[in-house]
Amino acid sequence: MGNTILTGRSNAIAPIISAEDARTHITEEEYRRIRQAFQRFKNGCIDYDEFCYHVLGGAQIPEDKRRLLFSFFSHGAETISFDNLLSSLVGLCRVEEVQSRFIEEYHEFASWGLSPPKLTIPLNDSYISFYEVMSYVTHLSVKEVIELEKVFATISDRAVCKLNVEKWKQALGGCFPDTYAERLFAVFDENRDCQIDFRELVCTLSALCRGPHPGRISQLARIWDVDCDKLLSDEELSNMYADLGVPVEHQTVTKSANGKAALVDFGIWAQENERYIAKYYSMALQIGHICLGLRPESKKMELQVVNEFESRASELPLSEWNIVASGWHSEYRTLLEAERTPNPIDNSGIKGTREDSWTSRVACISAESARLKPDLLPMDYIRVPVPLWRAWLRWHGCALTVDSQFTRKYLDGEFFEDNKPSLELYPLEILFLGHDRKKSHDGTETTPRSLTPWACAQVSRSMTVDELLALCKTELRLGDGDARLWQVVKENEEGNVLLDDGNQNLHQLYTALGKTKKVNKMKLLLEVRERGTGVWPEELRASLSGKQITAASTLSSSNAQLSGRPGAVGLVNYGNFCYRNAGIQCLARVSPLTQYLLEDEHLDELKKANTKRRDVETTIEYAKLLREMWAAKKKNIAPNDFNDAIRMNSDMFECSEQHDCQEFVAFLLDQLHTSMYEANKTLHPPPPAIDPKKEEENHEIEETDEEKAERSWTEYEKQNESLVTQLFTGQLRSRLVCRTCQSSSSVFEPFTSLSLPIGFEDVDLYQVIVVHRDGRIPRRYGFRLSRDSKIGHLREVVAASSGISMSHITIQCMSSKGTLMSRSPNHRSSNLRDELPLSSFPSGARLYALELPESTGEDEWRVAMHRKLQYNHEPHILGSTAGFIVSRFGLPLIVGLDEHVTGKKLYEDVMYQMHRFMEHSVNSFSSRAHDPCEDDASGFPFTLCLVDQNYEWCGQCPALRFCRGCPIRPDDNKVFIPANSPIAVDWFPIALYLRYNHSEEQACEDDPSVAETWSRHFAPSSLEHCIEKFSCPETLDAAIQCDRCEKKTTRDKVMTIWKLPKYLIIHLKRFEFLREQGRMGKSPFVDKPDGNTYECIALANHYGQLSCGHFIAYAKSNEDKWLLLNDCSVREVSEEEVDKQGAYLLFYERKDVK
Repeated sequence: MGNTILTGRSNAIAPIISAEDARTHITEEEYRRIRQAFQRFKNGCIDYDEFCYHVLGGAQIPEDKRRLLFSFFSHGAETISFDNLLSSLVGLCRVEEVQSRFIEEYHEFASWGLSPPKLTIPLNDSYISFYEVMSYVTHLSVKEVIELEKVFATISDRAVCKLNVEKWKQALGGCFPDTYAERLFAVFDENRDCQIDFRELVCTLSALCRGPHPGRISQLARIWDVDCDKLLSDEELSNMYADLGVPVEHQTVTKSANGKAALVDFGIWAQENERYIAKYYSMALQIGHICLGLRPESKKMELQVVNEFESRASELPLSEWNIVASGWHSEYRTLLEAERTPNPIDNSGIKGTREDSWTSRVACISAESARLKPDLLPMDYIRVPVPLWRAWLRWHGCALTVDSQFTRKYLDGEFFEDNKPSLELYPLEILFLGHDRKKSHDGTETTPRSLTPWACAQVSRSMTVDELLALCKTELRLGDGDARLWQVVKENEEGNVLLDDGNQNLHQLYTALGKTKKVNKMKLLLEVRERGTGVWPEELRASLSGKQITAASTLSSSNAQLSGRPGAVGLVNYGNFCYRNAGIQCLARVSPLTQYLLEDEHLDELKKANTKRRDVETTIEYAKLLREMWAAKKKNIAPNDFNDAIRMNSDMFECSEQHDCQEFVAFLLDQLHTSMYEANKTLHPPPPAIDPKKEEENHEIEETDEEKAERSWTEYEKQNESLVTQLFTGQLRSRLVCRTCQSSSSVFEPFTSLSLPIGFEDVDLYQVIVVHRDGRIPRRYGFRLSRDSKIGHLREVVAASSGISMSHITIQCMSSKGTLMSRSPNHRSSNLRDELPLSSFPSGARLYALELPESTGEDEWRVAMHRKLQYNHEPHILGSTAGFIVSRFGLPLIVGLDEHVTGKKLYEDVMYQMHRFMEHSVNSFSSRAHDPCEDDASGFPFTLCLVDQNYEWCGQCPALRFCRGCPIRPDDNKVFIPANSPIAVDWFPIALYLRYNHSEEQACEDDPSVAETWSRHFAPSSLEHCIEKFSCPETLDAAIQCDRCEKKTTRDKVMTIWKLPKYLIIHLKRFEFLREQGRMGKSPFVDKPDGNTYECIALANHYGQLSCGHFIAYAKSNEDKWLLLNDCSVREVSEEEVDKQGAYLLFYERKDVK
């Protein structure tokens, strides 16, 4: 028997055959498969972890048993060589002497004596792949099915692996009449779910493009089969005759099916009258081969399909075309006519050179970078639709490995000198410059950074600035970071233009430079905001040099009038100061305050008071900034002196980090108030203070809330007299209400800005799919439940909505990977416990409410899951383990277990619940054979197995058996299902592919509650809602002594607005920490003020996260026009363009009624 080794147990010796002897016990095919399986291990050996996963298949074997098996396979070494793997596998699985000695030594493996593990998968038991199944039932080869799948992956929606209407239109490229395209889509959409899956695509292509010619023609009748009964009624025939232009004398389709025409009747008529159907049949062949990816079965067929497609599509008004060399195209047709294979596409004859091309210096981020030869003549090239170009690439490849594709747009006359629509043969070549990222040694920015080439692109001149910026962000992986484009007038010098109008196209920019068409080159600066400091390099350049920043929007005729308008001036952001700029722009719209600071006499009063105080210095610098803004001599200003004053006079804002706009506005108002109050106090001393004893006596007199509010307000005004107080200060009432006797006490507090909660409630949104046992389409319900709700409460509300008794509902939670949420290991029931909190469900999980059978107890039902066991496409070692991949899919089912249940009843119960999404008839149009497993009379298309909680391994057999599940026989014998054993529905491969309708299985009706709860949960908040929530009672945690109750009682605190100021600043608390999700949430806002009382004059908007992001401002000008003020950029916008949903700070002015 050859070599022996130490097994590791008491130095016992087990006989092992040599690798040479092992080969005599297996076939050459088996040896080849084991050898190929071993070659996938990169290190040329198998370590312990690889052994457990690939050889033992991840089975839940005890650690000591895994170690023992590994030691046996490795012959005591740390890794397993191929010879050791081969000798061990063959010895354990094929040689009885080795098996008996191994079992004798290791009694734990005694069960292997009855049925040792499989060595490799026997060829006759090999798993039938999907490609083989589809080839078996159609007229297509396995290779053709595989090729179709590759094309399908490129044209379908990758999220669902299906072809929807939009993707279908994209695949057809606008080359076919819309009505015909829509009808043909319905022909492919066999199950009428408005999507085409790959199975439908393959079967329909086979029916239309392969097989007997009469059968192909017959399928065209389905274009007019509106009711999908595979028969044509009189109305459908009438529509067909009209579409095909058939004269009355030839309208002779036989009606052999109870007054209706069968598909075969149409086929017979069409063969006799082929001239009427030829166009429709030709377009079907073109779509099948060119657009959907089926390779023509002959050179003759390819020539016919391509000629007809080119002839029909040449005059179509398509927006995109591909340019192909005329020389190759002529050679292509000649070779096809001679029944010879065409050469790869060769566009070298029309390809230009790379001389003076930026692609040799930097990377190209556009899809194409190749140039066409200059001054091409129409005879040098032909234009073809994009679908045909892609088909040629699939069929014949390309002679040039790079720069072989020329996709060009067909543009309107406005983009050309002669004002005639034409093909844009020579797109614009863009060179993107970036700022040199090198800093000084100490990390400071003292000199403007130089510009260096970053990337290039070849794009159409019809592309907009926003589209080009999106391309840059995607291809250069800038993410959602702040970036913007500038038009470079002269490199490394001043005068660049900020492209802040996203709708402006590149042609407008190019012509503005005054360049000729033959140059077709333009330089743009791609500016990226520094993440750490928030600095815009170009704004820093402007700040250091004192130069102006020019925005493209200000150059347009619509915004040219902004020049010289008071207040319509941008503020340069050179240090993460967008929060300051937005706050200043909003506060500057408060006319009385701005006018006060613009007048010399008031500034003189401040200076006389004390110019060395911090608040006075801040106020003076703010007044200077306002004067510069209102002088409007510049388009934008670098507020260096003001920012220096803020840095020197505030500990909070001394750094260049991102801060909160509301906090900055509050700080600035406080500085303004303090300076004004102190100046006023110096020039106009306040009256003597009231004697405290007398004031205390007045307080002992019981006052109404009105009297208390008036006294409190009067006292506050005396102590805080300033213009800021007059304009911005309001009054709040804080009431404490005893929850026992309802007595209350009030305190009145001033405020300058009102912080309102927005949108957050202590509820979560849940959507539950209710699955009935009768197989009807499941129904989804929506619920908004408190965050501390439990399973029991969810069952209660589901029962009330669905009409199912609560005692007959079980809640099951399925993860995004198809795994059911595990219950407590000590709980024998399949039901989730009522006390389990809903917050314990994983993110993205689906909730199911499954109806239980009638008259069943807690242990008289099981959850069944669909399971697909498939072999890898790689070779396999142990067929019972590593050869399988377990995939769970579909809806969970409930299987009832009464005391007399039989295997047959279980199978029938499962079939009954699945009848909705089972295909019960063979598709006649697929022209395929009928498989026995598709007929219910010959058995069931699946096997029911007893499995573990993960639905992967057997729930009964020991782990060493490597059993995937013990099958339940579909007979009349009574079955016993252990209490803790779920059931897996294992599908036969062919039945799964051909009979299981995944679209129908996934179908779900939405109850009105889904839309209602969704809209309520995510609806933008109104200002009234925010104020209402602000005034909601809040129960205090600590008890407070109540004079009336003469004990400590629980109090409710109620905040209400008592007095509103002239200018109301509202701060929306958009961010709230969601503990369960560990993140900051953000809600939208819609402003709906009472226009008769308050009018919004400015907004500060925030975009991004709390710790970063960007602030901008919208503000009304003196002419009552809205302005968008984004740092240095200022442009006029309509009221509809004001983004009120992004509002963070709102400034309102009260319009007093005269």
